[in-house]
Amino acid sequence: MCGRGLFAVLGLAFAAASAAAAPSGETAEWGRAIFHGETALTAHLRGDTRPLPEFALRCANCHTQSSGATAFAPSLSAAYLLEPIPRRGGPPTRYDREAFCKVLATSIDPAAVMLANSMPQYVLSDDECTALWAYFLTR
Repeated sequence: MCGRGLFAVLGLAFAAASAAAAPSGETAEWGRAIFHGETALTAHLRGDTRPLPEFALRCANCHTQSSGATAFAPSLSAAYLLEPIPRRGGPPTRYDREAFCKVLATSIDPAAVMLANSMPQYVLSDDECTALWAYFLTR
């Protein structure tokens, strides 16, 4: 391959990698729809394989303040997820996309601390989890 062709191929590969690394507004919007229950999801509680009803799967149910009351679960934002802070009695941790996707599927946080039983264990595709992650990074 000639030098110019090699640079063109490398340039395309770099552009594709950059696009994958930086979430698009469309991806974040899909994450917002997932958070608010506008997209169908599947989940169950730890130790129980029965699927939860659709209304119980909205992340916003627990992670959003309503009617002046404090939220049941922490508000999910870039600051909360990316800052190293102690969570659930464990050492200071921060999330990255992989740890975030793992906690949604297994209820085990980056410090290997188990989340409360009330947190659903979601069955998400890699794209759905990436969309949620992108949404929280915009908050």
